[in-house]
Amino acid sequence: MKPVQGSPADPGWIGGVVIIAVAGCAVRLPADLSYHTLRFFGLNSGHSRAVISQEVTRAADAYGLDRNVYHAVIQVESSGNVTAESPAGARGLSQVMPFNAKRCGWHPDRLWDPTHNVRCGARILSEELERTGNIRDALTVYNCGKINCKEGKEYARKVLSLAKQLG
Repeated sequence: MKPVQGSPADPGWIGGVVIIAVAGCAVRLPADLSYHTLRFFGLNSGHSRAVISQEVTRAADAYGLDRNVYHAVIQVESSGNVTAESPAGARGLSQVMPFNAKRCGWHPDRLWDPTHNVRCGARILSEELERTGNIRDALTVYNCGKINCKEGKEYARKVLSLAKQLG
């Protein structure tokens, strides 16, 4: 197999689509397969919103979270920016702090990968939901690390309000 279209290393490459040639026949891969193929080889896929949305949905489903709530978490945390970094150092779509990467069994550098990031965020939120027993408290803890936190309670209100709009 050889690439027909340019690669991420080429200055003019747009990203998000992989076309391969097999025995002289060009095949365009679906966006999510292109994304994961490029991720496998450590290349930037262009991170289309549709593919990222699918990854958020998959992570929510894998960890038993309400899809609309988890999509709202991503929107509130990073506005869908895969390279978001807070002043405190939280990384990626779900704004996971580097010290929390160990909760997912990962090195903090893996938090820059959008799929790993949303999976780790979903796992942490799921653990907090199990521990606290309700989504409002789980979101509060996800945001600030404790239940009695004014900023975290406001964050939970914002996420749940947006989730309701998404539903």
